[in-house]
Amino acid sequence: MEIGWRHVLVGVAALFLLFLVVKMRPARRRRDALSAEVQAARERARRAATPRERAEALCDAGVQALRGGRRVTAAVGFFVRAMRADPTSARVIELASGALARRRPRLLEKILWRRLAVLPWDDEHRDAARAAAVGLQALYRREIRDRNRAEIMRKLAETFG
Repeated sequence: MEIGWRHVLVGVAALFLLFLVVKMRPARRRRDALSAEVQAARERARRAATPRERAEALCDAGVQALRGGRRVTAAVGFFVRAMRADPTSARVIELASGALARRRPRLLEKILWRRLAVLPWDDEHRDAARAAAVGLQALYRREIRDRNRAEIMRKLAETFG
């Protein structure tokens, strides 16, 4: 029995259709996909009375999202929201730098540069700007390995310091 080219074409088309269904199916976002700790931290962020409390709760959610190792994008979102919630907090930037440096160094670099760009360099935001410069310095020294940029960030951190 001979298999004709039409049968082969139908088989390849069926395999391609199966591939499209599996790979391109709509991503379903379920609330239960996030762990209970992340959900609790998100709820604390919603109920927070001060920007500092909100930022700390969002940081906790980011750290919890990274625990499983698969929710890096969600963790990045939590850290960025925390930075927006309390722009004066150096702790938020330090937590984000520590959590994301090894996993997503280029993304962290972009986040820290944007943080430096939007922060006013006044006394109120001095600690946050210094934390961003120190985070970039460490990133350039270890993960990205660019000595010139690391030196520039060291000098910038000293000016805040």
